[in-house]
Amino acid sequence: MTAEFGLSWLSMQCDGLEQTLALAELDCLVESGPRPALLMIAARSVTDVPAPGHTLLGRDVRRLLESPLDDTVLRTVWAEGTDTAFDPRWDEQSMRDWLAGIEAAWLDAERLADPGFVPPPPAPAPDPGLRAVVLEVIDGAAPRLADATENRAWPPKVTGLVPALTEVVESVDADLGFRLFLRALKALALPVGPHEHQALLAVGERFGYPDLVDEGYLHVVPAVP
Repeated sequence: MTAEFGLSWLSMQCDGLEQTLALAELDCLVESGPRPALLMIAARSVTDVPAPGHTLLGRDVRRLLESPLDDTVLRTVWAEGTDTAFDPRWDEQSMRDWLAGIEAAWLDAERLADPGFVPPPPAPAPDPGLRAVVLEVIDGAAPRLADATENRAWPPKVTGLVPALTEVVESVDADLGFRLFLRALKALALPVGPHEHQALLAVGERFGYPDLVDEGYLHVVPAVP
């Protein structure tokens, strides 16, 4: 059982498709394209993510839809978490259109399972000090993130990931920004040294999900050059 939840769970499903997608979703991807397949995956979160984690997909998406972030920033943090496997540009759509579709598919599935379902209220603001802590760990990985995403032949380059993650933390939510940062580390299989891993574990503990930063989910190495 994965420790992922919310939007980071959804982006994980889109990374390593053969291992994460159901046969019907793979068929849909081949026959109809990424958007219809993505909506099927969003609906599956209701059955595949243990409660209350599956309810948080809608909350994550709503945060981004209501945020001041521009479409380029939204697409950047989404695309890199999926290893660019699902990109709204393929369908010539905006990221906000994709997010709205995700929210609708998720909500329909929740109400199919429970006709009386009411989306969870916005989460209370976390400890203000967490924003600075999350920004610090992102900054520590910034040179490696930039190199891994901007200096590669394949998958397609993604520019501006670190500034985009920083904007999510500063303008939307430190919790969501931290989880999207972790998704990028995982999708890129970026080496994480012991000291950095301990720092990530400490942040995960403060948010209440240390399992998300477990060594089994990250590419932890004895030392990072």
